[in-house]
Amino acid sequence: MGDSNTTGFRASVLRQGPVDVTNPVVAWLRFWTQGWRFHGRASRSEFWWVIALEFAVTTALLAWLTTDGTGRWQFFADPFGIVPSPQVALHLLGGDRGWSFGYGSGRSVVPEARDVVVVVGLLVTAVPRWSLLVRRLHDRDHTGLWILLLVFTGPIGWLVVTIMVALSSRPGGARFDRGLFAGRRGSEEPAQQALPSTTGVA
Repeated sequence: MGDSNTTGFRASVLRQGPVDVTNPVVAWLRFWTQGWRFHGRASRSEFWWVIALEFAVTTALLAWLTTDGTGRWQFFADPFGIVPSPQVALHLLGGDRGWSFGYGSGRSVVPEARDVVVVVGLLVTAVPRWSLLVRRLHDRDHTGLWILLLVFTGPIGWLVVTIMVALSSRPGGARFDRGLFAGRRGSEEPAQQALPSTTGVA
């Protein structure tokens, strides 16, 4: 029984294709193990579990970052995820004339150690957040180019893409499963079509 549960859990994490995620740990592990693939699909439950986990992590981070009362950070939320957003220009390299990160009030500050930790975390999670959104759009049978709405149309694009990722899967999204590093499709396709649950019962 225990071996079967372990096997089912591992298979749910590593399976390429949409998985009906009922376990938030599976969603978070898939965020990392699947987070470097821009082909394939991500189910609605997988996407929203990651968003919920990001909300929890970001809330804890902001509680830590705002203890000094400087107001350097706040929430930023869009279909790319829920992350801390710097409200000042943090001079990360080269002093006042070097590379800076942030916006908002326009104040320029030298980052503290915890600012650097958060910036590194944002950089490390950038690609997995991007690929998750692309795969969720694929599951809706939309190309990842719809992300450009977020770049060029502001709040309108935010609303449109949010609605798109909130809707249920479409069978036509299977056309996005083939791609670079697609893996052994012969053994994966039936499992993908079945949208297996991750309750741990194999």
